[in-house]
Amino acid sequence: MAKARSIIKLSGTIGDITFVDSNAYGFHGRKKRTIWEKSEGMISSSTNQTQANLMAKIIFDAVNELAPGFKNGKFWSRLVSVFRQQKKANQVYNYAGFNGMEMRLDYPSSRKGRFTLHHQKEKAEHSLELTYYLKNTEGYKLSLLRIASDETLLNPFSIEKLEGETKEGEKTGTLHFQFTALPESAQLLYVLQCEQLINGKPTALISGKSVVFLKGD
Repeated sequence: MAKARSIIKLSGTIGDITFVDSNAYGFHGRKKRTIWEKSEGMISSSTNQTQANLMAKIIFDAVNELAPGFKNGKFWSRLVSVFRQQKKANQVYNYAGFNGMEMRLDYPSSRKGRFTLHHQKEKAEHSLELTYYLKNTEGYKLSLLRIASDETLLNPFSIEKLEGETKEGEKTGTLHFQFTALPESAQLLYVLQCEQLINGKPTALISGKSVVFLKGD
């Protein structure tokens, strides 16, 4: 039986169906596209996520430069999560939430010892005292990185790193760090990298290193 083919072709839009003739699909009907509008809540969530990413990137880039090759795949998400939790709790974004955070949970600073950071306010806000209590008597190189930004945490100041070493055979001691002055409104976060020394040089072993965030008292 021969097939009948319609010679009637509709054009334009009927209801929510638009009739079109294309090279790819020939003559066909296409359902009207729906315009998707974001709700105020979705727009706000997207804006907050963008801000959290920008604030986290300042920290992420600085710490990766301090300890290249030490991060793992979870580091970025853990950074962003701190800011997201602050927003969820209706807190003002701040660096205090990073205090004690390890760059890698599988190589924590607690394996090396305990470290406390204090501002020497009788001298200046940028003068710090790092006290260490080591578990072993090997020598260590201690690098203290200062991350600083304005109140928004979006505009960083120059990042500064100072270094010191512990003496082989000692388990406790104090190192003093004198950073350059910053505006009083600057928001500060410190990152301590501890590297085991072998023959006076940092070991290349990842197990010989730790990186921890310190806010300072």
